[in-house]
Amino acid sequence: MCLGLLAATPAAAQDIIRLTGEDSPLAADFEEVFRVGSIDGPEWQQFGVIFDVAFDGAGNLYLLDYQAHRVVVVDRGSNLVRTIGRYGEGPGEFGFPRHLAAMADGRVIVGDIPGNRSFKVFDTGGAFARNVRVGDDLLGLRGQMYPDRSGRDAVVLAGSLVTIETMRAPDAIVPPGRRPILRLALDGDAVVRETITYAWAPPSAGIITFSIGGREITTGDQTPPPRTFDPGLFVGPLPGGGVAFSDSSAYAIKLTEPDGTVSRVLSRPFQPKPVTDRILEAEIEHQLEEYAGLEAAMSGQPRLTVDGRTGSAVAPPPRGVMLEGLVRSRRAYLDALPSADEVPVVLDLRTTWEGRIWVRRRAENLVDDGPALTPRLVSVGIT
Repeated sequence: MCLGLLAATPAAAQDIIRLTGEDSPLAADFEEVFRVGSIDGPEWQQFGVIFDVAFDGAGNLYLLDYQAHRVVVVDRGSNLVRTIGRYGEGPGEFGFPRHLAAMADGRVIVGDIPGNRSFKVFDTGGAFARNVRVGDDLLGLRGQMYPDRSGRDAVVLAGSLVTIETMRAPDAIVPPGRRPILRLALDGDAVVRETITYAWAPPSAGIITFSIGGREITTGDQTPPPRTFDPGLFVGPLPGGGVAFSDSSAYAIKLTEPDGTVSRVLSRPFQPKPVTDRILEAEIEHQLEEYAGLEAAMSGQPRLTVDGRTGSAVAPPPRGVMLEGLVRSRRAYLDALPSADEVPVVLDLRTTWEGRIWVRRRAENLVDDGPALTPRLVSVGIT
């Protein structure tokens, strides 16, 4: 792993800041700070399904347990601070909690849209503050929700809204070739949706057809999936209300003002590489390994091993037989899925409370190091 620490100086509107391509080597020394979760431990450590996690400005960890209908707050010493919420339809209770954001001061926002059709806002002590209605047309959120850094009760969404209209016609709201970065203002009785800016959207994969056991399956007619190696949309809120985001195959981190105007672009001299058959096959193998591991974890089985040539998974029967079928189906789908022409440079992006941007990029050797493995981390200081 290499860590490059670079400082970005103030710049004029739409200025392109060209940063060095040289990384500073850093010997990784990962220290376990604490561990939570235990079958034999206290009741608060017996988790069900963790849907989302977040940290506040003091470093407290927030875990959204969908199955237990609560948020568990743990301090930096692994001690329980409090639990928030429970199952129900009353104030501060959850029906189907899916999204979580923790503010710097410890305020908490939970998206309970499919359940109680609202966002729940809790104060710094964990007490229920208010319900924020979502409206009859909003059915859910896709993507990751982050705390807005403008000082408001608001969240930034790196994804999309699922509404009645978008379910009927997916392109009805967003202009073609664009992906919205949204702010959901929660300082009133109802959600106010604001488009911060539009990012670039690659062409969709369209309708995918593949065969499993002689049966033809079609998917993507309602929501076309992204192609293999399509660049993701990675967003991080910045102090004052702007955002940093990456939306292309190139190394180009765009910084906006609070009104969404792109004022700076941070670039480094790393170029996307052409997708070859060998690179594509390595990526499919990697995705199958991840998929098999996730299925095994959800079923309580040991982690699976995958034979990528046949798409078979090795796991104890009888659950192993079903898991093997799932992995074979996934292999057929990935083989039929179109691929982009380039391997994007940026894999992820995060921002700190102080405005520092962390960017995860791909390794130089895509096959030997793994198409999605051995990333490099770069920290860019923003002023």
